[in-house]
Order: sequence, then C-alpha cells, then structure tokens
Amino acid sequence: CEDVIDEFTSQELFFSELADPDNNSGARFIELYNASDTPLSLKGWQIVRYTNASLEISSSLDLSDYTIDAESTLVIAPNADEFVMVYGFVPDVVASTNSPADSNGDDNLQLIDPFGTVIDMFGEVGVDGTGTNHEFEDGRAIRKLEVNKANSVYTFAEWLLYNDSGGSGTINLPQIAPENYTPGFRE
Repeated sequence: CEDVIDEFTSQELFFSELADPDNNSGARFIELYNASDTPLSLKGWQIVRYTNASLEISSSLDLSDYTIDAESTLVIAPNADEFVMVYGFVPDVVASTNSPADSNGDDNLQLIDPFGTVIDMFGEVGVDGTGTNHEFEDGRAIRKLEVNKANSVYTFAEWLLYNDSGGSGTINLPQIAPENYTPGFRE
C-alpha cells in the first residue's frame, strides 16, 4: 500500500485579524485567511502563543479537524457563547480560555504548518508587545489587503494596529465590539 499524503503547507494561509476588544475580553478572536483558489486541509496545522516576553510556548491550538475554503476565513474564538452574543454567528473554531485566541494583545503568535515550519508570525518571540509596534491590546491587528502571502518574520508594514498604548506608527484608539471588528470578512 502506498501512503497517502494529506498534509499540505501553503504560504497563502495567514493571520488576517486579531481582536482584543476594549469593552469585552470575551469577544476576542483570531481570524485566518486562505488567499488561494482551493480549499486547504488544516491537518497538522497549529497556532501557538508566546505570552508577553516568554521564550516558551504558552498555549497551542491544533487545527487538524478543520478545512478552510478558498478565499475564505476561519474564525477562532475562546468563548463561543460571548462571541455569538456579540457578533451574531457561531465561530468556525471554539478554542478555550488561555488558548492562542484569548490573547490580551501583547502576546506573540505563530501559525505552524504540519511539517513544523513557522508559516506566519505576529510579534516577536521573547519581546512583550506592550508599548511596541506589535501591540493590539484593547484593539485589533488587521492584515493589510495588499498582503496575500504569509510571512514567517513579523513585518509591521503589513499590519494596521489599533491599541490603547502601542508604539510609534500604531493607532492609539481602543476598539469596541462589535462595531469596530469584521470577523469572517477580510476587509
């Protein structure tokens, strides 16, 4: 019997929106986007979070049970009931409290493919995001529309960041859920 390979990598899967609403920590979420014209099985994929300045993985989320459609999003929320109440629909993935989707905006996130390669990165591992150009505390981080490929090195120029106290180039304007967020839609 020949082994069937059903694990794939792609540079067209990446973080598109990260949310830490100022008015409701229960409405946090991560949105992934598949920019390709074909669905992608997430077997073996994971998201990991490095809390604050930690050099050790603080939490991880296995995405193996999911497929992301072509040119579509996958919305991950740590609190399904609160997410539905705030945004009016069920998230695609229900994570848990303290999962990568429950970041308070000063953490670092990596999207890792089935082969252990960091495909996309938000923030800098080992650097607390507070007061930096990768803080989205009480706000949101949105991937700019012209970005259609993942980047394994955090590049501030690819993002628009709203926060309550971030570094130079970010927008110091806390965001309110649901009106300032667009889970499920790449804007």
